[in-house]
Amino acid sequence: MVVKSNRLLPWVGWNAGQISFVLLERNVLSPLSTNHRTVPTSDPFVEVTKLWWERFAEEKKWGSAFQLAKVCTKQRPDLAYGWENLAWSLHRQGDSLAAYNVLSPLLKKLKLPGPPSGRAAYCLACFCGVLEKSVEGLRWLKLAYLLAEDKDAFRHQALLEPDLREIWPGLPEFAIDAQSIFE
Repeated sequence: MVVKSNRLLPWVGWNAGQISFVLLERNVLSPLSTNHRTVPTSDPFVEVTKLWWERFAEEKKWGSAFQLAKVCTKQRPDLAYGWENLAWSLHRQGDSLAAYNVLSPLLKKLKLPGPPSGRAAYCLACFCGVLEKSVEGLRWLKLAYLLAEDKDAFRHQALLEPDLREIWPGLPEFAIDAQSIFE
């Protein structure tokens, strides 16, 4: 098996879809078979690119994060994570309008499979905050809040997000938390 290397992900067969070393530790035994094989629990490309994008984001290497997100949208155009990462990278590079233009049509028209992503809705709320689209931003923030598993953590994060300062006062659920955080 020949694995093509990549500058960002040297151990992954980028174009061939080979399994990364990250997944080699996961052994799944089939009850119907005596063979022991490694079976990825999800798409190795997605797992590894998510890890690398998060690393770039943590290090604030938004140009690299953007380039990786572009590859993700080309390789897996039906998955939301690549589009969300692409938009967030643009936003963090100062181009919130381009970020909004990438993500909003996908969510408004539900072009991606599955239910709307709370992460995408949160991103759009942030973009709207910067673009002074408070009414639309409030709708996206409400959707993100409804989809959030941990409402307390979500409120705390949203209250500390500078891009949402003009938007979150429209949510009564945030009023008590805002008072305690900003006192």
